[in-house]
Amino acid sequence: MESKVPRNKGLQDSFLLQTQTAAVLERALRSTVAFPRTIPRPMREKIAEIITLEILFDQPYEIKDPERFIETFGAFYPILLTLRNSKPWPKLRKIAKKSKGAGIAGLKILLPLIYEILERFSESASISGAEYLKELDTGMNEILKQFEEILKETLLIWGNPGSAEFSGRNTQAIENFGGSALVNAVLEFMQKEGYQDLLERILEGLYQSISEFISEMEENLELFDTLALLFPQRNWSYSVKELKKEPFYVQLKMLKNYSAFFEKSPDLRKIVDFIGRREFDPPSDRIRLSPFGKNKIQSVRFSDSINNLLPMEAAKLLNPSLKKKFYADMLEGKLLSYQLLGKHYTGPPHIKPRGSMIVLVDTSGSMHGAPQTLAKSAVLAMAKRMLFQQRDIKVILFASTSQHLEIELSSRKKMSEKFLNFLLYTFGGGTDFNTALASGLKSLKEKDFQGADLLFITDGKSEVSDELVLARWEEAKKKYNAKVYSLIVGSSGAGGLSEISDYTYFVEIETDSEDSGGFVRLIEHTEQKIPASNEAGN
Repeated sequence: MESKVPRNKGLQDSFLLQTQTAAVLERALRSTVAFPRTIPRPMREKIAEIITLEILFDQPYEIKDPERFIETFGAFYPILLTLRNSKPWPKLRKIAKKSKGAGIAGLKILLPLIYEILERFSESASISGAEYLKELDTGMNEILKQFEEILKETLLIWGNPGSAEFSGRNTQAIENFGGSALVNAVLEFMQKEGYQDLLERILEGLYQSISEFISEMEENLELFDTLALLFPQRNWSYSVKELKKEPFYVQLKMLKNYSAFFEKSPDLRKIVDFIGRREFDPPSDRIRLSPFGKNKIQSVRFSDSINNLLPMEAAKLLNPSLKKKFYADMLEGKLLSYQLLGKHYTGPPHIKPRGSMIVLVDTSGSMHGAPQTLAKSAVLAMAKRMLFQQRDIKVILFASTSQHLEIELSSRKKMSEKFLNFLLYTFGGGTDFNTALASGLKSLKEKDFQGADLLFITDGKSEVSDELVLARWEEAKKKYNAKVYSLIVGSSGAGGLSEISDYTYFVEIETDSEDSGGFVRLIEHTEQKIPASNEAGN
């Protein structure tokens, strides 16, 4: 039995890998593979599957029998081996390991280049291989002709005659040729002394395109991931160079600056990590005592379950005579067991494992400068985390009563351009906490944001003066089981936000020796204690 476990696990892993690869081909690479070509679509899909396994899932395609592989893939066999040994190959796999989105973008560039090479050097191509590869010596020309011949036969085997010379053959003749003849031709080609140099020359253009892509990704990988999350429908594989053009160039620079500021501020990272990892808490009106909860002993009962046995019942298993009694009681459902009850969520079965987030950002004039940098860095980091985890987030910008803007990044609505514009926005105006609280309260009642946590980012230079808003906030926190966090920048007072906040962080920005914008330091952290009476009531 033990020997079967690793084997079964291996089969499960293999099946999972095949399923994931098929999903990538069907969704992300569908348009790339489906583009009409001389190579028939089934072969394009098989080639794409091999390359996807190698690049995206870091699983080298195992060729157990080279001859059988050549019978199916023909001239693709030496090309695959050459790609594996090239310099860009491991770098592209490394990029894909860091970012699946970047890996898919790389595949969208790589696959068409492979297809074009397989088609270009057949006789049906408008430009022959000899014209495409300049300055070949006599020996190399002979090898090129042999390679072109192999490609013609490969295309014939795949069902697309690529040359008038072979168009007169009947189907039976093609099938007879397709076995050992193609295998022998490919293996003979690979025995030639200069075949590797020829393939390197053929793949030069492919190497250059992939190397340019890798260079762009190494420089902008994190930013690419951010833009891919904000604009999931955009085909970024063909837009990598656009990152350095307007309007993305300015936004790219701002994303870099705010990401760098966040990374060099460990205290700020800890705060965002703590806020972002909180599990979904269902609203209090959806929580009931239920047998599905297991954190409270209600009584003792008879059952056939061994999960909640009384110790005295388990002790019977140590005695040979009582052991038979134990099994008899279990069959009859007469084992003494604890009956457990506990709090259990009674809402719809399909809920997100983690909740959404509402971020309220003070954009008043007093937040201009370093506090503005901190606020944007924190919001950007939180938005990336939420989008990556497929959780909804809404950013509410507030200042005076007339200055108010909502930016939603949810599964149903992505205001991505407005979010990028927020990063370029210069803060200014007055501060009104009452308006901000009212906006947050309104958002908390929306379907996508019920049970959301709230994060205030402000310098605390205002006051919560509306008692009715405060009362509604307390009521909403209990009803939706929401948590409120306040991040106070450069001030010792929270302007009344501490009264409604479960966690309050007081931070300041300190300059560093490099004079590169400074970093965030946590000054004080307070946590609101739940009164004993309320805790008992819950």
